[in-house]
Amino acid sequence: MPSAQSASKSKRVSYRELQQQRQRQKRILAVVLIALAAIAVVVVLIMSNRPVEFTRPEPITRSPVNATSVGDPNAPVKVEEFSDFRCVHCAAFWRESERRLIEAYVATGKVYFTYIPFSFISDESFLAAEAAYCAMDQGKFWEFHDYIFANYDLPMTEKLLRAFAQDLKLDLAQYDNCMASGKYRQKVQEDGQYARSKGVTGTPTFDVNGTLVGQTELFATIDQALATSAQP
Repeated sequence: MPSAQSASKSKRVSYRELQQQRQRQKRILAVVLIALAAIAVVVVLIMSNRPVEFTRPEPITRSPVNATSVGDPNAPVKVEEFSDFRCVHCAAFWRESERRLIEAYVATGKVYFTYIPFSFISDESFLAAEAAYCAMDQGKFWEFHDYIFANYDLPMTEKLLRAFAQDLKLDLAQYDNCMASGKYRQKVQEDGQYARSKGVTGTPTFDVNGTLVGQTELFATIDQALATSAQP
């Protein structure tokens, strides 16, 4: 039968072993946590350097272009589109009807068409409008406008917008400086003020020779304005 001294010694040995085991577990856990943190850093670096995937839109021929306007300034009908780059109905108009407007009315000298960002839906609306204006400085407003709407389903982040600029072969240093300086921040605000002063309350809204209409009435209103302008 073991003596009390032996039992006490056995208990001390067991306790020491338990402590050592716990220390080993802590060290293993620390190593695992460090390894996981390192893996997370690598994943973040890989994802941040991963090329942005987006849709390249089919080109639309617009001529002549004057900043955010296109067509003959002396055309009998002037159309202003008030549009938010994050508006689903604006994207639908771009996808379904804008090419018809350009080809049938603008290219034929009947309509002078101007796009005005009315940015109110989200911060992305403002960011996209600023980026489009920065592209305008390099003569690519309309191409950038098409890229934005072609990728409407994607979050309109600074990284994505810059990827558009790069794909359009803009001078990235100039573009970056334009965005970082907030060059067009006030302009985007003023566009909204102008839209509201005209009575615009939603997007897309079109001003056809002073008459505000939605996209469903747009072409009929243009045709009526053309007929009126043709009368002696």
